Amino acid sequence: MPVIRDRFIKGDSKFQIDYLLESHDAYQWYYNRWQFLRDSYNGGYDYFMGKYLEPYYYESRDDYEKRLRMLALDNHVKAIVGIYTSFLFRKEPKREYATIENDPALESFLEDADLDGRSFQAFIRDSATFAMVYGNVWILVEKPISVANTRAEELQQDIRPYVSMFTPENVLDWEYERQPNGLYELTYLKIKEEVINNNQYIREYTKDEINIYKMNGREKTADFIETVPNTLGKIPAVCFYAARSSTRGVGISAVGDQADMQRSIYEELNEIQSIIRLTNHPSLVKTQDTEATAGAGSIVQLPPNLDPGLKPYLLQPSGASIESVLNSIQKKVDAINQMSSVGGIRSIESRRLSGIALSSEFQLLGAKISDFALNCEHVEEQIWRLWCMFQGTTWEGKINYPRSFSIQDKANDIAMLKMAKEANIENANVRAEIDEKIYETLMEKEYDLEENEEVEEVEPNQPNQPNQPNQMQHTPITDQNQLLAHVREMIQQGYTNEQIIELHPELASLFNNG
Repeated sequence: MPVIRDRFIKGDSKFQIDYLLESHDAYQWYYNRWQFLRDSYNGGYDYFMGKYLEPYYYESRDDYEKRLRMLALDNHVKAIVGIYTSFLFRKEPKREYATIENDPALESFLEDADLDGRSFQAFIRDSATFAMVYGNVWILVEKPISVANTRAEELQQDIRPYVSMFTPENVLDWEYERQPNGLYELTYLKIKEEVINNNQYIREYTKDEINIYKMNGREKTADFIETVPNTLGKIPAVCFYAARSSTRGVGISAVGDQADMQRSIYEELNEIQSIIRLTNHPSLVKTQDTEATAGAGSIVQLPPNLDPGLKPYLLQPSGASIESVLNSIQKKVDAINQMSSVGGIRSIESRRLSGIALSSEFQLLGAKISDFALNCEHVEEQIWRLWCMFQGTTWEGKINYPRSFSIQDKANDIAMLKMAKEANIENANVRAEIDEKIYETLMEKEYDLEENEEVEEVEPNQPNQPNQPNQMQHTPITDQNQLLAHVREMIQQGYTNEQIIELHPELASLFNNG
């Protein structure tokens, strides 16, 4: 593909903006869909400006915008994405950095990965969130051009690799080429950067160079700024998929169907609002000659020769249909929960589900999150390879995300275990197993027999004593005054007379001698 710079030089200057904004066929096909998914996640003003409410026939623009202003979005998409990410990043992944462990730039990168204050962990979390929404995002690894003469000067100026995330609607074009070994390699990428003072900056990446352009939106002009050599020999970009599609460079959103269902609920909430307004504010039907005003206590003046059959009357629809609309909304909410496998987590009121059904739902949710974890692991590996290439070394480390996500209904599990414990099962092994399961459910970790042996082990003839470092010692005492003070302390600790005599048999001989 010829770079835009060459077309700027050889082509007609009138078409420079067209050259600059040429985009991939998939970009043109999915652009509106990406905007809808973004607005569905953001909600609020973005959803209002998207105008996703269908207008009525013959409805004026003012009436339509009034309906939009009075309607609120019940945002299920954001709630579901929040559930997914909360489970996915509940435990931080294990990162082994190997040869770059002692690299002075590593700590700075982990603390501020994007040169905007976000840590690397927060950056990956945000990238995963938007990948779930859009289906994929693009992550670029770059390093500022250094004029330093030594590595020490680079470290002093904090010149190091950093990462940037671009959502799909900001990636205009991309191209993959199949290599002789069968690998598909990214050979072309064109992205839009943020708008600064009405100027849109666009970067064009090839394996040999990086070209930068500026487009002025007010004057409708485009200019070539500069060319920077691509020292890596490859495009330092990674496509972060939530799920892969048949089109390379385009992912499948984790909440696409949920967003469509959310829009349907949005429409039905508007219907409920319209029914309530019409029911509480009926329409007055009158002839043109009849004078009437709105409001409580208003007066209606009838013409003297008015036909009795043409007297004014109120047109008030029945509000009985609200119940059917509410039932429809509830069914759609249940469908959203079912397709997201979060019904057991998002249910507002208790539901009577069999243990198998609830367990199956949690297993499906765990499988989905496990797939996301594998994608995150794969993306991080690619990011660290590019990071090491900028540092002149090779990535030999490992990234391990959790594979198992234990998702339980604690209250339900503990209630079942309590019922089993109260059944007074005679088998001691079964009772011990139940106690272990209760411990694991409450503590969210496996029962360690060695760890709990010391706590559980109590002498048969001794009272239960707190496991404290200053626990009383019961060595033989020959001095009468010391023995009296020790016995007084034992009584305060709750020892019985029989236990005191058993622990200190020297009491009898000591007092007999006295």
